[in-house]
Amino acid sequence: MNKNSAEWKEEVQYLNDTKKVIDKKIAKLNFDIEKSKQTVEELRKYYVDGTQVFGELDNAERVSVNQIINENIELANNNIDKSNALFRNKARPYFGRVDFNADSGDFIKAYIGLTSIEDNNDYFVIDWRAPIAELFYEYGKGRAKYSIPDGIIEGEVSVKRQYDIANGELLDAFDVDANIFDEYMQKVLSKVNSDHLHNIAGTIQAEQNEIIRNLKDDLVVVQGYSGSGKTTVALHRIAYALYRLRDLKSANVLLFALNEVFVSHIQGVLPELGEQNTRNATLSKFTGRLLKITKDFEENEEFLTRFINSTEAEREVIKAKLDLSIKNKINKFAQDYTNSREAKSGFKVESKGFTAEMLNNLYQSLTDDNLYARLNKIATAICKKLKIEKHNSAKQLIFAKVYECFNTPRSIEGLYAEFCRSCGWTVANSEQVKLEDAVLMCLLKERTSEMLIKMDIKHIVIDEVQEYPLLFIDFLLRVFPRAQFSMFGDKYQRTNPTGIDSLQKIIDLNAIFGTSKLYTLDNTYRSSEEIVLYCSGLIGNPRHNVFRYSNGEKVEEVLLGDDLIQISSQVMFILEKVIAQNGSVGIITGDEQSARELYQKLAQVCPHKISLVDSAESVAYEQIQIVPVGMCKGLEFNTAIVVQNGGLFASFLGENLKYIACTRAINKLYVLKK
Repeated sequence: MNKNSAEWKEEVQYLNDTKKVIDKKIAKLNFDIEKSKQTVEELRKYYVDGTQVFGELDNAERVSVNQIINENIELANNNIDKSNALFRNKARPYFGRVDFNADSGDFIKAYIGLTSIEDNNDYFVIDWRAPIAELFYEYGKGRAKYSIPDGIIEGEVSVKRQYDIANGELLDAFDVDANIFDEYMQKVLSKVNSDHLHNIAGTIQAEQNEIIRNLKDDLVVVQGYSGSGKTTVALHRIAYALYRLRDLKSANVLLFALNEVFVSHIQGVLPELGEQNTRNATLSKFTGRLLKITKDFEENEEFLTRFINSTEAEREVIKAKLDLSIKNKINKFAQDYTNSREAKSGFKVESKGFTAEMLNNLYQSLTDDNLYARLNKIATAICKKLKIEKHNSAKQLIFAKVYECFNTPRSIEGLYAEFCRSCGWTVANSEQVKLEDAVLMCLLKERTSEMLIKMDIKHIVIDEVQEYPLLFIDFLLRVFPRAQFSMFGDKYQRTNPTGIDSLQKIIDLNAIFGTSKLYTLDNTYRSSEEIVLYCSGLIGNPRHNVFRYSNGEKVEEVLLGDDLIQISSQVMFILEKVIAQNGSVGIITGDEQSARELYQKLAQVCPHKISLVDSAESVAYEQIQIVPVGMCKGLEFNTAIVVQNGGLFASFLGENLKYIACTRAINKLYVLKK
C-alpha cells in the first residue's frame, strides 16, 4: 500500500485509535486492581481490629470477611492477567481485516487479532476464533459465507487485508485476493528466529484452518511433514476449542508430549492466544500416575536407547509386548483370573449373615470380566437387601468386607509377573518400570481392578503420535470414551520401532469408537528451500511443498573429525561464523554422553554461553544449545549443526534420526558426518 495515500493514513489512524482504547481499558483495569487491593487491606485491618478492639468476630462474620477477601484477590489476579494481555496486544493489536457486505444489507468491517478489543460495544478488534473470522481464513474477494448459531450469513467480501505491525507501529499493509498473501508470509517467516514456538494466528493457511476449526469429529488425525506446523496447529486447535466450547476449560485438556523439553518449547503459545496452559503428560508420567507404583518409569529416550542396545531376542519380546494382538492375551488372562476368584469366608452385618457360598453363587452369576466390577455389584446387591444403598459410607464398608472375603489384595506388579510367566517371559526385578511393561500393566489394571481416570478430561491432544504404540492409543480411546482426540504425527519421523508406521491405523482403530478424519499437511514452512530439498533426499524424496524461498545458504557437509578435540574445533569454527547472526544455534549429537563430552570440551574454549540439554527435564535458554538427537524433536534452530558422532546415529535408525536432526534447521544447516 502506498504510504502517502489517504487509505494508508486512515489505517494509521485506526491503529492509533485502537491503541487508545487499549490504554483506556488498561487504565480501567489498573484502577479496579488497586480498588481490590484497598478492599483487601481494609478488610484485613478490620479483621485484626475487630479481634483486638471490638472483641472476637463470630464464625459467620469470619466466613463473610474471608469470602470477600478471597473474591477480591481472585478479581485482582484476573484483572492483572487481562491487563498484561492487553499490554502485549498493544504491540500488535490485529493482523488482518475483512470487509463483508451481507445479502441482508448489513456491512461489516472486521479487524482480526488474537483477542477481541471493544469499547462501549464497538468492536475495534475481533478474536481470530470468532465466527466472522472464518471469512478471513477461508475466502478471498467475492462470494463468501460464515456460520452463526442462528444459521448461515451469506454475502460478498470486498476487502481482505493483512498488516505488518510491530511495537505498535504500522509497517506495511497487503491487499489479499485469496489465501494468506505470499509476500506477507515470506516476511513473517523471515522473522522466525527462535527456539521457542509462537502463535501463527495471523498466517494460518487454509489446510491448517480446517483442522483447527473441526470440532464435529471425535478423532482428528494429522499426518504432516517436518515443518508443516503440526504442533502449532495442535495448540491453535486447543485455543479454538476453548473459545468455542463453553463447557471446556484448560484443565479439561490433556496434552501428551514426548518429554519435558517439548513442554518448555511450547509453553508460551497458549498464553499468547489468551488461554491458560493445559494439563500435560508424558507416557511415563501418565502410566506412573495411573499405576501408583513408587518406582521410576522409563522415558521415551531411555526406551529408544535400550531397544537399540538390546539383543535380537530381547527386541522380539519388546515388540510382542507392545503389539496390538497382545490385547487378546491380556483379556483371556484377566477373564481366567476373574473367573477363578472365590470367597474364602463370609461376614455379618446388622446380625444378617452372608456366607461364602452365598457370595460365590452371586459372584458366578455375574459376567463382568473386571473383578472390581463384579465385587462392586455384589456390594450394591447386599446394600439393597439391607436397604442402605443410598448411604455411600455404608456401601464402602460393605465393599471392603466383600473384597476381603474374596482374598483379592494382589498388587498390579505381582499380577503382571504372573501374566508374563504365562507368556513364557522372564520377570526381571528392576527399580525402573520399562515402557512396555508400564503399558501392559495399565491394560491389566483396566481389566482386573478399579481404574481411577479423571473423567473431567474432555479433549486429549497427542503430538508425535507415531512414537506411541498403537496398543496404548487403543487403551486411551477405550478409557476416555467421552473425550475428543487430536493426534499429530509424521511417519517419516518415527524412531520407536514399536510405534505407528501409518496414521491410517489409528483411524481404522477408532472405527468402533466414533467419527474420525485423517488430514495430510504437505506444505513445510520451517526451513529454507535448500534445507528442505536436502532433507527430502534423506527419506527418498517424498512430496514436499516448500513454502519458504531459497536463501542462498547451501547445506554444508563436513567430514567428521577423528576425535573429540578435532570435532570441537570443527564446531567452534562454525560457531564463529554464525554466532554474530544472533539466531539460535542447535548442536545435535548422537546421544547424551556425546552431548555432555562435547559440552565440556566447548565450555573450555568457547567465549559464548552454551546450554546442555542432558535429560528430558532439562531446559536450555542460551543462544547455543547442545541437544542429543533423541531429545531434539519439536525443537527448531536458526542454525543447526548435526554432529554424527556415534550413539544413536551409529544404530540401524541412524538415517532416520539424521533426517529428524537436519529438519530442526531454519536458515542454515551444517552436517558433520563420517
